[in-house]
Formats: sequence, structure tokens, C-alpha cells
Amino acid sequence: MKKKFTFKKAIYIFLALLLAFGLFSGIGYLIQSNSAKSEIFLTKKPVVENMEDKVMATGKIVPREEIEIKPNMSGIIDKILVDEGDQVTAGQLVATIRIVPNVQNVNAAQQEINNAQLQISNASMNLETQQKQFAMQQNLYNQGVISRQEFLTAQQQLQSAQIQLKNARQQLSTAQKSLQIARTGVTPELQGLATTQIRSKANGTVLEVPVKVGSQVIEANSFNSGTTIASIANLNSLIFEGEIDEAQAGKLKEGMNMNIVIGALQNKKFPGRLTMIAPKGKDVSGTIKFPVEGEVFNPDNEYIRAGFSANGEIVLSSQKNALLLEESLIQYEKKNGKDTPFVEVKQPDGSFKIAFVKLGASDGIHVQILSGIDKDAEVKVWNPSDKDKEALKEQKK
Repeated sequence: MKKKFTFKKAIYIFLALLLAFGLFSGIGYLIQSNSAKSEIFLTKKPVVENMEDKVMATGKIVPREEIEIKPNMSGIIDKILVDEGDQVTAGQLVATIRIVPNVQNVNAAQQEINNAQLQISNASMNLETQQKQFAMQQNLYNQGVISRQEFLTAQQQLQSAQIQLKNARQQLSTAQKSLQIARTGVTPELQGLATTQIRSKANGTVLEVPVKVGSQVIEANSFNSGTTIASIANLNSLIFEGEIDEAQAGKLKEGMNMNIVIGALQNKKFPGRLTMIAPKGKDVSGTIKFPVEGEVFNPDNEYIRAGFSANGEIVLSSQKNALLLEESLIQYEKKNGKDTPFVEVKQPDGSFKIAFVKLGASDGIHVQILSGIDKDAEVKVWNPSDKDKEALKEQKK
């Protein structure tokens, strides 16, 4: 005889199924929880180092003074006696130039000589006539034939003829010098002012020789700055020239310490000091930049080339023995409407516990920890980079 399926039995079956579902769910949760606890995370510890709050200026190394050597007469480069990188002393011969005569100037000077010679010939003939006339007038005056006034007039005419001859000879001398200048560019009287020998004006290193043998050069004048034959500078006296963003310019003061980092020398640092902050900024691709300058100190006398790209680290403040942590390890949680920083610290049982921290200054890579953890805390790397992931794989091995 078949038993009836009552409502009471259905209730029992439903409760049994519900109990079994709960049991299986609890077991799954425990398994999942245990697996989460066993998951391995990479951790990093804080370090105790000196902390510097600094700003960065980009620029280059340039000589404090760079002298450009220019000729004081036009001509053609005949010889160049130095090369770039040579050490020179004041007065050392750098180059020589050859004067190329201007045909028009030579012809004009020659015509002036011809005119002066003609004037000398006429003046000589006139002087000879006046000398004879004066001798005759003097004889008549001594005999009492002519008056004293006529005698004085003859004397004045003689003196005037003498002056004319003197002026004609002076014009000839001037014309001859003009011809010499047109042909050679110089006269003996002007040798100290204009010369074809180009000499260094200071001690230093030859930075650049922008001309070659055969190049035409011109002297500096009111309309032209002249041709640079060589540029010379003392590489033991260098400065840093750079630019700083306007947001950082207000934090700077002259006299602040700097570190000059030169990439071409394997990022070697040289001490320096900020000496100038421009009072006016300039627009660089839509961003306002302020030019800055700083002294570069080279205590070990290393060879620094002019024009090296460099970064100027300007130290705003410095703290010794600060507790520093990589800024990427910091997480934030909304608390009372504000972002509150925290880290996850590894516990003895392998789990992680949240620790709220108070932050100080940052250099963009590390941030100072004022409170919340100590130097022995193992902080969870919650957003590992590719490098961190490789380190974690090595740790699991």
C-alpha cells in the first residue's frame, strides 16, 4: 500500500535541502578564505635617508665669458694657426689675413696722386716766378724806386706761393698713403691700429673656429658686427643656464644651493649656487618659463665641455634621517569627506592589516612617513609593476 506524500514531509525535505546548501556554501567560503590567506604578495620596507625638497631646472653648461675675436679690417683668411680645443694665451697669434685691393679705390688713390703731382709742378713754377719777382721788387725798393707797400705785396705773394707748394706736397703724401691702404690695408703709421695679424685677447680654450682659409672677413662697424674668426673661453669658469616653470619660480631665492647633473658625464653631480632668477618670464610653447643661472663648482677639475645639457636641482629644504616610502605604495580611502592615506602592513600570520599614515614632503618618487608605521613594517605592493612581478616570481621559487 502506497504512503501518501503529506505537506509535513515536504517541509522536512525543504529544510534538509536548505541545510545541505548552507553546509556546502560554508565549506566553499572556508576554502576560498584559506586560499586568499595563502596568496603571496610582494612587500617593501621604508628606508631611512636624507630627504630633499627640490625643483628641477633644465638647461645647459656655458662659459661665464666667451670672447669672439674679430678683425679690424676686411680681407681674406690667409692662415689659421689654432684648432678647436687648443689652449691659447693672450697675445698668441690666431690667424693672418690678406688684404684684397679694391680696384676702384686703387684707381681713385692713383688719380689723387696724379692730381697732387700736377699741383706740385704748378706750385713749384709759381714759386720760382714769385721768387724772381720778389728779388726784383726788393732791389727796386732798396733803390727807392717803389714804395714800401709794393715791396710788402711782393713779399706776401712769395709766402703764398711757398704755402701752396707745401700744401701740394702734403696732398701728395696723403694720396700716397691712401694708395698704400687701398693696396695693403695698412700704413706704417697705422700699424698699431690695423693689422693683418689676428691675436687672442685672453687666455682660454678655443671653442670654435667658424672660418676657413680663403674665407672673406669684414671688420666690425656701425652697420655690421663683423666676422668672428675664433671664440675663446675659460672652461674653468662655467655657469648653468636653464629655465624653471612659473609654478616653481616663486619658491626660489638667489643664493640657494644647487646640484648640477650632467647626463653626458653619466649623470654626475656638481655642486652649484643659484645666482640669478629672471624678473620676466617668457612663453615657451604656451608655458611660462623663467630663465635662471647658477655657478658651477668643479672641485676635482674634471673636463666639462661647454654646451653640455644639464639639469639644475635646486634644493628648497632638506631633512636628515627621514623615514621614506615609495609613493606608489600609498592607498587612499574616503574618510569624513577627505582622502585619507593608508598602507597594508603584513602581519605575523601572513595576513595584511590596514594602517593609516601621516605623510610629509615628497620628491615625486618617495614620500616622508611622519607617523603610522616604523622602519620595520612590511608594506604590501598593491599595484605591482612588471619589475615587481618578476621579483615576486623569483620570491615564489
